[in-house]
Amino acid sequence: MAARRRPSKSSTPLDERQRKLIEQQQELQLRVEKLNRVIEEAPRIKAERVRAQRDELLTDRSSRGHHRLNSMTLADNRFEQFTGRPPSRTPRRPLKAEKRQTRILFFGLLLLLFVLVVWLLSVWHWQWPS
Repeated sequence: MAARRRPSKSSTPLDERQRKLIEQQQELQLRVEKLNRVIEEAPRIKAERVRAQRDELLTDRSSRGHHRLNSMTLADNRFEQFTGRPPSRTPRRPLKAEKRQTRILFFGLLLLLFVLVVWLLSVWHWQWPS
């Protein structure tokens, strides 16, 4: 018996789905190829960026003039606050010795205030006998 074939319709749901899947597969292949090209070009692009940054730093350094002995040391920025420019780093934290000295000064002044109040009360007490 010969199997009967249906007349082929050009737009059956399966054919439509297969066509969509083929289109998606082609799009994904194009994306994979594009991403592979980007991955292959990434080291070259990174090397170009590093070279450009180095060249920029070199030209910037040469335009500022030569540092003493043409050294690569950083400039001393400790006294920038006296030149009118804002300091380049955050203000330093107080040292332990400075904290201790401040604490001793505070308690010394507090003790002096206490002695002064006691003396004033004693002087006033002698002035106004009850």
